[in-house]
Amino acid sequence: MKKNNRYISLAFQWLYEKGWPYVVLITILYFLFYKKLLTFSPFISITIGLIPILIILVLLMVKNSRNAFYFLFALQFLVIIPTDFLLEYRLGIITSVMCIIITLLLIIYYSLYDKFIDWKLCNNTMLWSILCWSAYCCLELANPNCVPEAWSVLIFQYAIYPLLCTILVPITIKDIKGIYLLLIIWSIFVLICVVIAFRQQHFGWNAKENYFLFTLGGASTHIIWSGIRYFSCFTDAANFGVHMAMAATTFGISTIYIKNKVFKSYCFIIMILAFYGMFISGTRSAIAIPFGGLLMLVILSKSIKGSITTILLLFILYLSFSFTHIGDSNSYIHKMRSAFHPSNDPSYLVRVENRKRMKDLVIKKPFGYGIGLSKSDIYKPKERMPYPPDSFLISIWVETGYIGLIFFLAIHGFIFVWASWLLLFKVKNKRIRGLTAAWLGMAAGFFIAAYANDVMQYPNCIVIYTGIALAFAAPYIDKSERKNHQEEVSILSTKE
Repeated sequence: MKKNNRYISLAFQWLYEKGWPYVVLITILYFLFYKKLLTFSPFISITIGLIPILIILVLLMVKNSRNAFYFLFALQFLVIIPTDFLLEYRLGIITSVMCIIITLLLIIYYSLYDKFIDWKLCNNTMLWSILCWSAYCCLELANPNCVPEAWSVLIFQYAIYPLLCTILVPITIKDIKGIYLLLIIWSIFVLICVVIAFRQQHFGWNAKENYFLFTLGGASTHIIWSGIRYFSCFTDAANFGVHMAMAATTFGISTIYIKNKVFKSYCFIIMILAFYGMFISGTRSAIAIPFGGLLMLVILSKSIKGSITTILLLFILYLSFSFTHIGDSNSYIHKMRSAFHPSNDPSYLVRVENRKRMKDLVIKKPFGYGIGLSKSDIYKPKERMPYPPDSFLISIWVETGYIGLIFFLAIHGFIFVWASWLLLFKVKNKRIRGLTAAWLGMAAGFFIAAYANDVMQYPNCIVIYTGIALAFAAPYIDKSERKNHQEEVSILSTKE
């Protein structure tokens, strides 16, 4: 640490005495060059103009490769923000592959030459479970109806992202500070998303949003009887609302276990802003996430007082939404309340009827129609499901068949049970258990919401599996914290 501080001091001294003219000259030339670039299309201008920044980021990743997962976590959020204002920008597989390849190459390179990575940390039940699911997804290539191009796109959210999180989270996050850093990175993205949604609500749409609403037809699902459904920089309001609910749940529960008062207050503010984003999205299924998170907290808290308080809170929330009309004057609260009365919702009844029709078709295809073929019309498979899937779990059912759905649910059910067992019986530190339970509860609530909406979209997948992987890393974090505490006590006793 002292050596690094010395280098930083020398760098600032050089800048102050000799280097500042060079920095000023390079900055002027860069902006003149950038001004020339603006004569091209916005996408080309920004892409080329950001090359120096990308080079700096790669160099930082090389220097701090031990923390490569934080870069991956941040980059997945960073690449989604430009989609809000660039018509030509397409968030696709190439961006994801670049982030992933850079991170993996750095980790492999430094593990070979520095030998600092303990790969045993990621050798856990979650890894082998996800590998089993990934193997099934690979076998789907043999499906007679499979379109390899569609498979290659969806395999990222089905298998590659989960595997990356399963491997990288335990070897990167080894203490409470690591969990806090994840929260800080995520909170910045949440703030940006809420600001964009606030701008949409109070200052109107930009060119990209107008194009989505009135050219591509997004207005039919986002300007409805209950009002306008805002979607920030996400693909749609459902994706935005569910992501905000994930953030609200994680930051809300984490607030209980954070000791630092300033950081606690900051996380509380993020929770409030995320709830605001969730409500203005008009996404009813999002309400399942905080309920799921609080239920998980009841199971994992190992505190009678905390469990009773949480159960009472859940009971009051359920009663207020189900049996009262409090807040109905607000269109967003009124729409959210309709989630507790699905039998009165025409769109829900249509979904139920469609699922009955799907069942008659899927029963004849035990391995489904093929991965990636339930959502897009750009591919030309031999056969196609005539009814659109209305949720992520229904997509799994259609694409991988009832065998795939049963396998997926069994694998993930087992992962959640095992993760809960680890937190209950292998983690002694209440703060670590609570912080990781916040992430696991968020993930559990997400899969409840995934039954009602197709919300396993970018970047939700990375956040979900990061949360689950944190629960599997929790025993190692607990041991590390206890070891550090014992060393501090030993040093203090030696000084005395």
